[in-house]
Amino acid sequence: MFLLEYQKPGQAAGDVAGIYGHFRGRTEVPAPLQLLSASPELLRLQFDQIGYFMRHERLTFPVLAAIRFLAARQACFDHCRSLNRKWLTKAGLTGEDLENLDAGADAAAFSAEENALLRFVRKMLAREVTDARDIQDLRDLGWRDSDILDACAQGTALVGMSILFDAFTERKSPDMPG
Repeated sequence: MFLLEYQKPGQAAGDVAGIYGHFRGRTEVPAPLQLLSASPELLRLQFDQIGYFMRHERLTFPVLAAIRFLAARQACFDHCRSLNRKWLTKAGLTGEDLENLDAGADAAAFSAEENALLRFVRKMLAREVTDARDIQDLRDLGWRDSDILDACAQGTALVGMSILFDAFTERKSPDMPG
């Protein structure tokens, strides 16, 4: 699947096997994480970041999945777009919610505050000009600066991963993820 040597689930050893074990029975090991197994230390850093976001006190799983969905859309990263669409559906978002997210509109599944944050992330990902008023509007809705930065970092990390994924994916691989 990848041009670099990496550890496949079921064949992984050491720390990589331990990280993969967290996905067993829940979901498949995401292909981008399999790519990172080419550098086990980098995979560990990424997994630690996933843990940070899983424990985030303000950014919920659906909001984070929506951010990744928006970032995957922006980066034309179909694998992660499909995966996060699946997770958003499991989290209770409707087809209309997903269509609205896709179209840049608010989704009924999210609060006004969450939709405002998602609009800001979408704006940042599109590299549109942001300013102090945008940040103050989010603060006025109760978002802390750390929440705003964390939300944006989640989106930009996925864009960076999409670049790595494109660079190291074997195009004619039969096990290339959809």
